Amino acid sequence: MLGNIWLSSALIVTAIFSAGAMYKSYSDIQEAKQIQEHYEIISEIKTLLAKQYNKNPDEITRDDIIANLPKGENWEKVLLLDRNKDSNLSNKELVNETGNFEISEDEKLKLLALKAKLKDVIDVTSIEPVDKKYTFEVGKVEKNRVLKDIDIEENLTKAIHFLADEILYNTSSNKETTLNAILNEFTPYDKLYFDFLKTGETTISEQTLKDRQKEYFKSRIKDRLYQNENALETRLYKELKDIL
Repeated sequence: MLGNIWLSSALIVTAIFSAGAMYKSYSDIQEAKQIQEHYEIISEIKTLLAKQYNKNPDEITRDDIIANLPKGENWEKVLLLDRNKDSNLSNKELVNETGNFEISEDEKLKLLALKAKLKDVIDVTSIEPVDKKYTFEVGKVEKNRVLKDIDIEENLTKAIHFLADEILYNTSSNKETTLNAILNEFTPYDKLYFDFLKTGETTISEQTLKDRQKEYFKSRIKDRLYQNENALETRLYKELKDIL
């Protein structure tokens, strides 16, 4: 009988420890997912702010992020701290003052999760700890894209300016000829970095790529004119809407 009681007690203790280990494992997995998801969210916020204020994502600070979080909810704690309920920006920050992720050397799971997320983006083997903390730059991937988007906007502005000169103030101009000439001159082929392949295609000729990039740029001109942000764009849209 004593043997049975001892065996039952041992099983109960084992079950308690197993349940505790399972919960710890589940909690660790959730924290690993959180660190990866929050990196993406912060990266998106920095990219949006960079476009809005015409600067690089690596210039966006934690204060900039906080100032643009939705009001009325505890987004600061959700996004910028670890999962510990007692954490604050001075003792357990996840995003440091410069807006980058900072992880303690002993937080192995967080470190591995973030390295896994960034393995094809940043050379994580070259990152060395400082004061036993690893710092990962957020927005690094988006930096060049933001610059290219700014260049595209500048080309749009130039294209619309020259279209207005030729079509609104030069009545002898042929609209289609003028539009094609402007597209050939101002389409920023080297700045259109995304994929122009269609479903099922694995490759396209250089000329086909340029034609599709030009069509895309033309659609951006149409979108800009359709917004009618000023009188000139309103007039130009009326003149070009049938051929854009």
